[in-house]
Amino acid sequence: MLGQAFARGFQQLLEPSLRGVLVKAIGLAAVLYLVLAIGAATLASGYEADWLQSHEWLAWVAQALVSLLSILLLLLLFPTLVTAFLGLYLDTVAGAVERRHYPAEPPGRKLPAGQALLHGMRFLAVALTLNLLALPFYVTAFWLPMVNFVVLYGLNGYLLGREYYELVSFRHLPPVAAGVLRRRRRRWPMFLAGVVIAVLLTVPLLNLAAPVVAAAAMVHVFKHMQAARHA
Repeated sequence: MLGQAFARGFQQLLEPSLRGVLVKAIGLAAVLYLVLAIGAATLASGYEADWLQSHEWLAWVAQALVSLLSILLLLLLFPTLVTAFLGLYLDTVAGAVERRHYPAEPPGRKLPAGQALLHGMRFLAVALTLNLLALPFYVTAFWLPMVNFVVLYGLNGYLLGREYYELVSFRHLPPVAAGVLRRRRRRWPMFLAGVVIAVLLTVPLLNLAAPVVAAAAMVHVFKHMQAARHA
């Protein structure tokens, strides 16, 4: 089910109805990359203190640590920031998927811009807080790459899966009913979809289209969960 959902998302990516959304997603990603890169470079240059210059080895260690932290922050913040603004163009993506694959079912209601933005900001605050709290673990687990990736994609997979699910499900269900459906279906489809989304969002070039593909795929995941509940 999950593989088919993402395959359908990629297949629909170049439809005329989604081209404009894809361009916006790429533009947003490019701006975020630029902002994060400038921030990382500024952070690294800020550690070129005078007292470090007299200790060459210490300056090298400090620069290496700052560079490592900068790379981690780029990996952590990019998916979070992109997803926080997803609600601004989610309706176009979800509507296109529903018209093509679920024409006989009632269409979802459009989320008010204020509600979508507020929801995104709440997600951003939670995601940033949890990832920053986990940052010391990411650093200390640097020599254990597998452990590092499990924590990175596990934590962000949960956050991204829940956020994408809520943005899609709120178009069809009240928040309380959407939460009941998520709990009764044991959350695994949502979590696994979130892990795939987290991976896509950290792959260079592929992450430019990942938000659109992820939104389309989550519509299929939600529809599958809904159908399983009725069955």
